[in-house]
Amino acid sequence: MNRYFKLAYYYLKLRLVVRLRKRFLIKVLHREAPLLASTLSKAGLSVKAWIQDVRQNPSLYTHPAETSLLTLKNQAPQFVTATVAAADKVVAHEFDMLGSGPFKPVDPDRKTSPDGYEPIDWYLDPVAGLRFPQGIICTDWDLFKMRPGLADIKLPWELARCQHWPVLGQAYQLTHDEKYAIEMARQLDDFTEVNPVGIGIHWTCTMDVALRASSWAIGLELIRHAKSLDEDFWLRAYDALYVHGLFIRHNLENISEVSTNHFLSNLVGLFYVSAIFHALPEGREWRQFCREHLEHEMQNQVLEDGADFESSIPYHRLAVELFLGAARLADVSGEPLSKAYRQRLNSMLDYMLGVLRPDGLMPQCGDADDGRLHIFTHYGNWTPQDPRHVFAPAACILERPDLLKHAGTDGLWEAAWWGLDTDGLNISENSLPPVSQLFSDAGHAVYRNNGTYLIVTNSVVGTNGLGNHKHNDQLGFEFHAQGVPLLVDPGSYVYTSDPDARNMFRGTGYHNTIKIDGTEQNDMNPAWFFRMFDSGTPEHVSFADNGNTVEYHGRHIGYQRLNPPVVHERRFRLLKDENVLLIADIVKGEGQHTLEWHFHCAPGLQISDEGAGRVHLAGDHQTYGLISFERLLSTLHEAWYSPSYGKKLRCTAVDFRAVTSLNGASFWGFAVAPADWLERPESKQTMDRFLAEISEL
Repeated sequence: MNRYFKLAYYYLKLRLVVRLRKRFLIKVLHREAPLLASTLSKAGLSVKAWIQDVRQNPSLYTHPAETSLLTLKNQAPQFVTATVAAADKVVAHEFDMLGSGPFKPVDPDRKTSPDGYEPIDWYLDPVAGLRFPQGIICTDWDLFKMRPGLADIKLPWELARCQHWPVLGQAYQLTHDEKYAIEMARQLDDFTEVNPVGIGIHWTCTMDVALRASSWAIGLELIRHAKSLDEDFWLRAYDALYVHGLFIRHNLENISEVSTNHFLSNLVGLFYVSAIFHALPEGREWRQFCREHLEHEMQNQVLEDGADFESSIPYHRLAVELFLGAARLADVSGEPLSKAYRQRLNSMLDYMLGVLRPDGLMPQCGDADDGRLHIFTHYGNWTPQDPRHVFAPAACILERPDLLKHAGTDGLWEAAWWGLDTDGLNISENSLPPVSQLFSDAGHAVYRNNGTYLIVTNSVVGTNGLGNHKHNDQLGFEFHAQGVPLLVDPGSYVYTSDPDARNMFRGTGYHNTIKIDGTEQNDMNPAWFFRMFDSGTPEHVSFADNGNTVEYHGRHIGYQRLNPPVVHERRFRLLKDENVLLIADIVKGEGQHTLEWHFHCAPGLQISDEGAGRVHLAGDHQTYGLISFERLLSTLHEAWYSPSYGKKLRCTAVDFRAVTSLNGASFWGFAVAPADWLERPESKQTMDRFLAEISEL
């Protein structure tokens, strides 16, 4: 337990430093208003001239040329219609995010204005129907003591990221209707009225401040030609953005034991703000600071094989967007980031393309919270599991035309809003390329060809051992056959709003692997939702593609904490032509132990227990069997699959259990195969031969 006490001491010390920093900054920012006007004056710049220059000479990349807009209207009218409809919902304050379902957050404490504007409730968790307290200085905030009930702070945070501002800007660009610019202006005043700098929950996490700042910067640039907004508005708007920049710069989330996607978001958000204020000394300092640290974090947070280091495929998508957005902004500024940065970014795209399922969606390995840099396509109804929107802009930015083959119908639209020249782009939605590869640093062995897909996870506790988004999924796997998901990673669901679900979804017992003696593979404190301690160190013994078969052999030592200790090894053999997956578990140790196997079936399958260690998995067009070589008794029970944050779908899990006395190595076999293959006489011989080969090694 010493490490728990050490971490608690470190956390309290860190929190004191953060509080002192923030209190000092809040005092500074409240000294005078608008702060930007005095800063411009000190720099010898006219407020009016500066605002005029900012509006006439955009600094970001998110503004298609008129010719591109005309092309979009002609070639993608359905996207135009959908975008304007989404913006109209925003004007009506109708939102749907993080599994909330449709909701309209009306502030009960403020009255509708004479012109009909209803103030937004920025403090509402619409799922729980609870409101967070207001007026608390951010340095005094304590989520677990101050939140109402089990309200989920991610929901009001997500709304206050204002990632709906770009869609308002898109609608303005497409229609030139002033109502979208007016709505943005009203929301700016609405937000700043109840969220003065440093006060309230929307200043407690700098990541959210930074993403809000980038959304505001993008939105304001998209409506820069609005005729309905006067100079006072533009001063208020850019003053608020400038204050965001100051707050981010002095409250960076890099003073903990390791930097994470939070610090990366801080850098990227500040990088966007720095582009707006490049005429000021502060803006130039922010830009240089961000460039230096972006270069460092690219090497620090991205592994050699291209995977984000937080042990999460969904978070990898967020990291790709952040690093790619920074690269695009640097290109537009005329100062591209380094060759090493771009090479590692290329590797990130290769890894993302490599791990995707045949349907183009991400397997939900590790945590998932639907985080995005900006949302230009399908705002309000985008599919969080689908990362392919980044392939088109990445193809243009990194000069990777191969990625255009998989960008899909969204590619043209997405690339245009990254300010890229889409004329002549050959964008298509081809099936994903075959892959047979071990991403050894990421801890993922992948085989994909047509509709057959296998991904095995055997990864270190990510984020340099912090384990904030790692799940206990050592030697777990996901398997699809003939394009149909059969056994899946369960996903993540929610974080702090349901502690039991949080620990269940990240625990060993909810993944397609073995739990021994009821022990987690890596040590978890159930009260620490974003911490895992490395005890299940993985090893990749071998990976081989032998033409007709692909095999992976791995082990981990997470059960050496048991008394007596145990080591778990697992070997996978995929018979490609037959869509047959063979699994051998090797359990090494001494003494009596309880082994529990878990198989998480995909939603939509009809599961039936046939007895004698055999379970049928029936889809729409074919039936597969899950079979225990030793005919272990199976148990079927209701389970959940989470495709994205806040959402869960009913599914069925199949569990097997054995109490055994170990004396060295014991072997257990399983197969997932077409039902008709299991009926063939030679199938038993194949399974027996497989286990015999493993036993002899």
